[in-house]
Amino acid sequence: MNLARMESLGYASHSMDMDAHSQLDRALRRLLRPLVRIMLRQGISFGEFSEIAKRTYMEIAWDEFTPRNARASDSRVAIMTGLTRKEVKRLRETRSQRTELSTNHMNRATRVLSGWFRDPDFCDDKGQPRLLNMTDDGLQFPALVRRYSGDMPPRAMLDELRRVNAVKVDDNGAIQVKSRSFVPDGGDPDSLRMFGLAMSDLGHTIDSNLGAVPGEDLLFQRYVSNAQLNPRMVPLFKRLLAERGMQLLESLDDWMSSNELPEDAPGQSAHIGAGIYFFDRSDQPPTDD
Repeated sequence: MNLARMESLGYASHSMDMDAHSQLDRALRRLLRPLVRIMLRQGISFGEFSEIAKRTYMEIAWDEFTPRNARASDSRVAIMTGLTRKEVKRLRETRSQRTELSTNHMNRATRVLSGWFRDPDFCDDKGQPRLLNMTDDGLQFPALVRRYSGDMPPRAMLDELRRVNAVKVDDNGAIQVKSRSFVPDGGDPDSLRMFGLAMSDLGHTIDSNLGAVPGEDLLFQRYVSNAQLNPRMVPLFKRLLAERGMQLLESLDDWMSSNELPEDAPGQSAHIGAGIYFFDRSDQPPTDD
């Protein structure tokens, strides 16, 4: 291969690298805009965000980017991340002091609601969830909680479901389920926890697909959009998405539930899922997408 050809290929490779870097820069700025709005509303300063970013850089570099048969070190992580060795050491030494918010009660509440809708023991002859009560005899709310939530007290579960408006209790003490989903209000701490889970799950899917080798199966990642939709049709689309999207998610939930392993089964079970979301870019500046 002649020199001109080699230089041409080298330039082309450099151009592609620069283009990829430019696209990633744009993608990060788009990703950060809604994140920054959320952080500003919650009173998270840039200094706090910077500390979170530094810690995450350190953890990912330390845990996932250390070559095989090599030991992770402060120097290696510092070179890779651009942090100083002093910062890496400080972040690493304080790592074990952090505590993660548990999502266990959210998972338990979701299982209780799902079981109420699909378990024949708690549904009527038409397959609809029955009214239940707090009596501990027969197939009532305490039995539902024990079956799908383990050792969480029934009263605590009822309070949690009432808090997120998933159930209501009438004057006679009858408990009616209103929603199959655990969806807290926007200002509820659990809504922020669910936001973190949703962003993390979508991010892991995108990361997996971007890092896939040719020929490897990609994870399902699709969406639809239209920039010329009649604005009067937006409420109708929202209703359509809520109805059909929920139908799909409930059918997937039923399928996964029917294929669960027993809790005492040997080995590790798979933790998978899927999500559907609505977005509206109407008030955002046009792009060249």
